[in-house]
This record gives sequence, C-alpha cells and structure tokens, in this order.
Amino acid sequence: MFPRHWVGIASWRELRGMAKLGVLVMLAANILCSPSLAQRPPTDRHVPELSEYLSRVQIAEPIVFRQFAVYPVLLEGDSRLRGQWLTMDEAIRRGVLVVNEKGEGSVPVVVVENRSRDQYVLIVTGEIIAGGKQTRTVRQDVIVGPGQRIDLGVFCVERGRWSGQKQFAAAGTIAPHSLQAELRAGADQGRVWEGVASASRALRAESRTESLQDALTAPHVAQKLSELRRGIMPKLPNGTVGYIFVDRNRALAMHLFGNEDMASRLLPKLLDACAIDTGIIYGGAEGGPKPDHRVAIEFYERVCQAGSQRAETPGSGAGIRTRAAGLLGDGVSFEGQVVHYGVQSEVRILPVKPPVGIDPPPRPAPPIIWPREDLPEEDLPEQ
Repeated sequence: MFPRHWVGIASWRELRGMAKLGVLVMLAANILCSPSLAQRPPTDRHVPELSEYLSRVQIAEPIVFRQFAVYPVLLEGDSRLRGQWLTMDEAIRRGVLVVNEKGEGSVPVVVVENRSRDQYVLIVTGEIIAGGKQTRTVRQDVIVGPGQRIDLGVFCVERGRWSGQKQFAAAGTIAPHSLQAELRAGADQGRVWEGVASASRALRAESRTESLQDALTAPHVAQKLSELRRGIMPKLPNGTVGYIFVDRNRALAMHLFGNEDMASRLLPKLLDACAIDTGIIYGGAEGGPKPDHRVAIEFYERVCQAGSQRAETPGSGAGIRTRAAGLLGDGVSFEGQVVHYGVQSEVRILPVKPPVGIDPPPRPAPPIIWPREDLPEEDLPEQ
C-alpha cells in the first residue's frame, strides 16, 4: 500500500511539465499531484461541495492492467461524509431496499422504497436492476433516505421480454460507459436499445430477450471481468476515494465518492463498465507502453474548469450536473458533502469489436422483437 503523506515539491505548471517528460514526481509519497501545489486550476465554477472536494484532490500513481490504467484519487484531510450508507445491490439483497414495477408496469419508472430506519442508499447512474417485467438501468444518481419511497427513472435494457413478477432483484452489474454517456446526454429508449445491442455484439453474448444483463453475466465475459478486477483492486492505496480511468492514453471517466468505503464497494462495477468498451476482455500483451500521466492530470483539469450546476433528484440530497467542456457529469450530495460524482468525455467510445481468431460461444436463438404482435394491446407497457 502507498503511504498517505505527501510533499509539495513543484508548482502545478512544473508538475505538468514533468508529466510530459515522463518523470515521476513526489516519489516518496507516490502522489502525482497535490492541492498544495501552486496554480491548481480554479474549482469555483462548481457547486460549493464539489468545488471544495476537487480542491483537496490528490492523484496517485496508476495501477496498470494491460493497456488500461486506474489513477487512484485521494483527498487531503479526512472524508467528511457521515451516516450509514449502502450501495443499491447491498440494500436490495438485505431487504432494506424494495424495488417494484409501478402499478401494472411502466417502462420508464419503477418504485423504490427504503425500509431502513437509519441507512441511506446510493443508486448510481447506469446501475442495473434485474427481474420485474423487464430488466432496467437507472437514469441518474439518487439517494434514497431512511423510510423514503420514490419513483425512480429508468430505461429498459431487455427489449424482448414483458412478463414476470413485479419485484426486482440486485443484478450486480452496471451499464458500459458508452451506454452511460447516452443516458447522460439525454438519449431516448431507442438509443438505449442500440447501445445494448452494440455491447452485446461486442461481447459476443447476444441473448434471446436482448438482455444487457445476460450479456454482462455470460460465463466467458464474467471470467475476463474477474481477471481485470484481480489485476487492479488489490493494489489500490489506502484512502482511495475515487478513480480516473485511462485506456490507451485516452481518459475515459472520473468517479469520486464521499468516502473510501463506498468507492471500494462500487469499483468492481465501474471497472466492468470500462472493460466492455475498451476491449480488455479480449486480453492483449502484458506491459505495453508506460501510461502518460499528463492524460489523467489534464482530464482532472478539464473537470475543474468545466464547472457544475444543480440538478433535480427524486430522492434525498442535491443533484449535481456537468454539461460543458466536452464532459458529461452527474452526481449527488447530501448535507453539503459529495456522495458520488461521475464524469466522462462526451466523445463516444464504442465497444471494441473482438479481434479475428476469437471463437464466439454458441449463438442463442433469434431474439423476440418487443413489443410482440401476439401480446394483447391492453398488456402493452406504458411508454
């Protein structure tokens, strides 16, 4: 594990110059950049809690897996988010969070109820809920407070099914970053279905009901995603509260959390989201070119300069949104502290096609096209 202390030995401008030369700075602390450095980009265009958070960011040396690099984000001082927090999957599995179809079923909305007396539940953009009458993905970050019941905006990611029980289960998966970009950019249901089809083809895991969940949990996909997790997660430094993801020296996204615990519990799904789009699941040579630290630092700078605004959220807390400087960001805060903020480039990075020579698994039966012609009109879901 990397030590937590840091030493300011260069100005921000000097630091960026060192990064361009490939020189590691602050070697004793394994920190690439620190808030004590002069000329840090201003963060005052952001809502107050995110501005304060970004002003304390430290970026540590990356953990590298093949062509993929994860830059851990640490904070000067302690995390300030208080209270008891659960992820969506944890809360559903424990029976704390109950997710049901609304009425007899409405494609863009489900009903979420937190039955805990003292635990808050964080739901992150792109997280998947399985079951119901069709599998869905969440449109935006939401906090569900103790005893709270809300309508949650979702998209369908299983085009060929409209049957089953009203209640949903924890899926343990999240939509690829390419699909998350569509959600943040205001896509309609048709664009989401296109994204699901694109990811399923790239994974060579099309299913009978055109289910994204089936594609993400196909055995050959799950095995590769597990390899990525094992290659990254054990090497993270203590105190990591966020991540900058870089593939082939392209910055994909940054995710920031209110505390280390939440960041650690959601990292596996965030890694999976990157892997689908970048082709990590198809292997590749170990080692590869050394990461260019400038890419991560410049992405952080862009985020600082882009700013953020308030956004509506159906649950507790305050919504956060960024739509500037070629970035798409969403998040949520609670009692003046950032709980989660995820931001990515608006440049579409599509799922990488498998290289020639990789044998696909047996192809499934032809998909059912939804809505089916034999489905009675009164049973069609609301749009």
